[in-house]
Amino acid sequence: MGLGAEISLADLEASPEPILARLRSEEPVCRVDALDMWLVTRWDDVAFMEATPDVFTAATEPSFLARALGQNMLTIDPPEHARLSGIFKPPFLSKGRSGRFVAEELAELAERLLDEIVSRRVDGEPIRFDVMADYAQPLSAGSLAIVLGLDDHGFDRMWAWCEGLCADIANFENDPARTAEAEVVKAELGAAIMARIEATTSEDEAAIARFVQAGATPEEIVNNVRLMISGGINEPRDGIGLVTWVLLDDPDLRSVIDADPGRMRRLIEEVFRVHSPVGTVTRQTTKDIELGGVAIPKGDLVAGVLRSINLDETHWTDPDRIDLDRREGSHAAFALGAHRCLGEWLGRQEVKVGVERLLARFPDLRLDDGSGPVELHGFEFRGPRAVHVVAPAS
Repeated sequence: MGLGAEISLADLEASPEPILARLRSEEPVCRVDALDMWLVTRWDDVAFMEATPDVFTAATEPSFLARALGQNMLTIDPPEHARLSGIFKPPFLSKGRSGRFVAEELAELAERLLDEIVSRRVDGEPIRFDVMADYAQPLSAGSLAIVLGLDDHGFDRMWAWCEGLCADIANFENDPARTAEAEVVKAELGAAIMARIEATTSEDEAAIARFVQAGATPEEIVNNVRLMISGGINEPRDGIGLVTWVLLDDPDLRSVIDADPGRMRRLIEEVFRVHSPVGTVTRQTTKDIELGGVAIPKGDLVAGVLRSINLDETHWTDPDRIDLDRREGSHAAFALGAHRCLGEWLGRQEVKVGVERLLARFPDLRLDDGSGPVELHGFEFRGPRAVHVVAPAS
């Protein structure tokens, strides 16, 4: 009996690292009975999967992504994927709507959220807040809402849509109640996107308007904007929280960044690599295939575990250590190959600006020891439940 018979989704949600480390060492291509799929945990094997879409197709059946979002860029293979990427990627590049947002609006948005936190100060008392709920969450949700052109719905509604969709995407055990709840969110968000499509004008610069102008169908826009919301809020949100936590938890590392702020970019990359907020990419075999010395039958679902390959001891030196001088190539936190995240540039800017503005406003910020240790949770989407901090009274 293999390791896959012992692994539960609850175990992976609570503490995936020791499980994934054991899989990499003992059974790097492993069928997990509870998930009814294979987990692939070493870099070279996942890279092979992503380089051979004719064997490991993204058009899986069943598909967690298609169920939660509708058919989208991540559920199809090239060359059709390339057509959609050509439509949906430009607004998320530095020369698109995202670039103007980062240059002109992102810092201002961060400062407004910090102003709200400061406004709660009681004279003479330190400010206590949760970086995740009070800052990272509205900053990431608000950033994407503005870029897409959905900011009229409010940042809280964007986050609620994200949570509802992600609950079903991570529903590996096919809980019908979770799917039913997500269907309500899916329909509500679809209606909001359709209304925005219908309101588009030729002068409109929002991303959704650009999708219309580029010739995408309403169904393509609705499904892929759902995808952007499900992935484009969680990762920068968790990134802001993780980088803040890492810096506040390691005074020596904080001193290095304070002395040379230009190294913040390297820190962000290392935090994304070590903690990998997005867990997997799911594929399906189109024929019987051997991967990592293991025979996988045609038609089986196979999940490449991004979180695991970013810590693969055969690919990285001392992988658990955050090393600002690491020169071993790009990580896979934004996936590999054709299906690499199209919003990664914007996400990185949100994390960088978000953390820099937070620490500039509160240079003496520290973790709130009275709130207990920072706890990471989740498998498909993993980040801090909360990062409670204290800003001393000025």
